[in-house]
Amino acid sequence: MNIKTIMLDLDGTTLTPDNQVTPELNGYLKKLSAHGKNVFVVTGRSEVDALNVLPDDFPAAGMVAANGMTVFAGTAKIFQSVLPKALVEHMLHYSEQHKMYYQLHPVSGRRTILSRDRHYIINEINDKRPESVSVNEWLSRRQAVLEDMVWKETLTDDELAQIVKMYFFSEDVAKMDAWKNDLRQLQEKFAFDYFSSSHNNVELVGKNISKASGIRILLDHYHLSPDNALAVGDGENDLPMFQLAGHSAAMKNAPEHVKEQAEWVTDASYAENGLYKFLYHTFH
Repeated sequence: MNIKTIMLDLDGTTLTPDNQVTPELNGYLKKLSAHGKNVFVVTGRSEVDALNVLPDDFPAAGMVAANGMTVFAGTAKIFQSVLPKALVEHMLHYSEQHKMYYQLHPVSGRRTILSRDRHYIINEINDKRPESVSVNEWLSRRQAVLEDMVWKETLTDDELAQIVKMYFFSEDVAKMDAWKNDLRQLQEKFAFDYFSSSHNNVELVGKNISKASGIRILLDHYHLSPDNALAVGDGENDLPMFQLAGHSAAMKNAPEHVKEQAEWVTDASYAENGLYKFLYHTFH
């Protein structure tokens, strides 16, 4: 087994439940990088949100952000896509009508919500965490709304045309399932794809964009083969990179249908430093 590239999801995989990278994991990834392994971050988070949680010395040779909408080789951006402006406008109105928690992720800058929707957005994350929502996701949503969010009265046409993804969340799984069904029907009118990393969220990205499409760009840039790549993740949005990579591992905390499509399943969860333990066992 000649693995040259390690592709890592963040939430539920590389990050702990409180959105940290353990010193053991960061140190071991630096050791693997020093021995010639290419470490790529492959996340649903936007560039800003990913960099906010990664240590300054995290040894990433590249990053696929926003589920493939943005790709970096080192610090150089080598690919950028945005959502159709008409789709963004439609989804803003539709979210308001259905009181659905949303976040706009611009090409550059912080996550944004319109101020007119503040009341129902804050209500969504003000109560006690429901059992259906993971600790990691609940803390991320609360931090986003209470600390990180930019609230805007309006968005200019230029701002509407520079959105890389829209993120939707509900603590009610049935409400989210109905929302996903609406999105399927909306695909007849607009060109987009969508992915979920848990039962409580869904993210809109461009048509034919995924973690796998972003990885292909990175692998081509570095002249690397997917056959020699290991992908590690925990969510439905990780399945495209599982299918592309020569080797794949699902975290112990992943849903069963994700585990079924991985070559390996880690012995420990993201709350138990599971990624570090798996990588140490694999490469030591």
